[in-house]
Amino acid sequence: MFPYGKLKELQQITGLTKEENIVFLKRLSGWIQKNGHAKASLIKGITTIVKQIKNQKKEKKKKLELNGIKNKLLIKYSDEIISYHRQGLGARKISNLLYELHKAKISHSTIYRFLKKVENG
Repeated sequence: MFPYGKLKELQQITGLTKEENIVFLKRLSGWIQKNGHAKASLIKGITTIVKQIKNQKKEKKKKLELNGIKNKLLIKYSDEIISYHRQGLGARKISNLLYELHKAKISHSTIYRFLKKVENG
């Protein structure tokens, strides 16, 4: 439905996952059909939808916190860890990336257990 290259570019701009960007684009399309496509309207619609999606991500983070996760770094980078995992990276590579990018020391075994817990719900 949406070109892969454009989704990748949008993912970098918004910081959202591929699936979240697809939801974003569908919602934006509906919003444009409802409210027109004037420049000011588009900007307002985009910011509103991105804020809503980011709030949904915060809600998911809160749910993770309630599931007994105590590691603050794991909670802070949970979206990034899940995103890397969806891209096919393993726990060890994710651990190394987090250290390189953020100087966050999270062991690969902690990331592995976290991903296992997230996958099992």
